[in-house]
Amino acid sequence: MEIKRLTSCSPSETFEALSALDKLCVGADGWSAESFREEAQRDGSIILAAYDGEKLAGLLTGFTAADTGEILSVAVSPEYRRKGIARMLMNEFFAALPKEAENIALEVRCSNTAAIALYESFGFVKAGVRKRFYRDPIEDADIMVCYMTDKYKEGR
Repeated sequence: MEIKRLTSCSPSETFEALSALDKLCVGADGWSAESFREEAQRDGSIILAAYDGEKLAGLLTGFTAADTGEILSVAVSPEYRRKGIARMLMNEFFAALPKEAENIALEVRCSNTAAIALYESFGFVKAGVRKRFYRDPIEDADIMVCYMTDKYKEGR
């Protein structure tokens, strides 16, 4: 498995593949190819793709601004789940963070216990709930935050 960091210069087909995977995994809330392309142009953007040869297996989209960051989307193709790909993407995301990063936030479906367990293993804690955040199907989101301790920063 190879993890690649994508940029706004990545081919259009790459953004189409990201969109297709995101929509496969999250339904109507999935991003369009244009949304991925626009995010790639943003300062502080971190877009990671996991490839099995030429096949897209997973993605992570996030960003940093000043001393904070956010994970916007994590998706792994159903055939590649439970193989550690999301963990690899998360490790790569944390490695890409600037030293100034103090906290990272994300939203996750309240019912997605596998993702919640993964995020907790990285030090994320529940900080709140966004009511009716998701629409396909309608569901609340847990807001989770990872507070970057000095000990954690030393490991980067």
